[in-house]
Amino acid sequence: MFRVNIIKQVKTENGWKNVALKRNAKGRIRWASAPGRYLIEWREKGRRLREAAGLTPAEACEAQRSKRIELELRKSGLGLIRPLAREAAISQAEGTIPLEEAIEKFLQDIKTFRKPLTHQKYEHVLELFRRFVSHETDARKILSEDIKRFLAWRKSQGFDPGTTLYTDRVILHNFFNQLKIANPVKEVPRLTRFRKKPVAYPDDQLGHFFAACDNWEKAFFALALSSGLRRGELQTLTWSDLDLARRRVHVTAKPEYCFLPKDWEERTVPLSAQVAGILGKHERLGHCSLVFPSPNGKLNYKLHDRCKSVAGASVINCC
Repeated sequence: MFRVNIIKQVKTENGWKNVALKRNAKGRIRWASAPGRYLIEWREKGRRLREAAGLTPAEACEAQRSKRIELELRKSGLGLIRPLAREAAISQAEGTIPLEEAIEKFLQDIKTFRKPLTHQKYEHVLELFRRFVSHETDARKILSEDIKRFLAWRKSQGFDPGTTLYTDRVILHNFFNQLKIANPVKEVPRLTRFRKKPVAYPDDQLGHFFAACDNWEKAFFALALSSGLRRGELQTLTWSDLDLARRRVHVTAKPEYCFLPKDWEERTVPLSAQVAGILGKHERLGHCSLVFPSPNGKLNYKLHDRCKSVAGASVINCC
């Protein structure tokens, strides 16, 4: 595998400075929260080359992975096929870039190089945008005013400028950047991103909630509450990930379910003695390796619905 390193640039009084990223005893990067931007670095024909790799660890890891694939394909003589860029170039020579085809090709890249949930989000937003500007079929004729009207329409539907609309703008910006044309999103003011304080239930409401749970639900929600595992981590959790004797749960990649942990980093989460005891009594579904599968032994996509059902039975709000 080609060696592609990630380095960070931080701003100092004397300008931008490249700094090496700290690593733990296993050689894994210890991501710091200090502001800055990331670069990837590799050698080619004796020369050291660098390329921008985004502002977040996730973007840097994705850039590193994509560059490794590109270098491997180039070494094999296959090259990296970019149908979107090729077809866009042909269309530009003819004076048009069909919007629907451009979106389809862009989503193919997202599906190949990004996580399934990211592809799902991109697909949803770009389909909404395509319908909103259905009067215009040429991507080159999309104006910044079209982008502003789309974001204003999304806001009118009750979506928050600091969360949903922020993401919408990022997705549209990335799409038009890929077309190698004047990006209309650049003329749209950047939206400030912020995270709302999550809803927290007091102990008395949690007591009512767990009183309405059956044994399966009690095991699932006790683990979710105590560990903070994400939806995909809970969906793909297997019995081999549980170490109840040492009271811990391992978050690992699951290629068979196309699942990768956030920031591409596996980790171990401690469990309380109470939660470990509840999980120890949790029944396994036949030979299924999943801890919380659907009734037919597949990935369970109804976890949120189950939460709302229990909340309804216990008469508390669940968003």
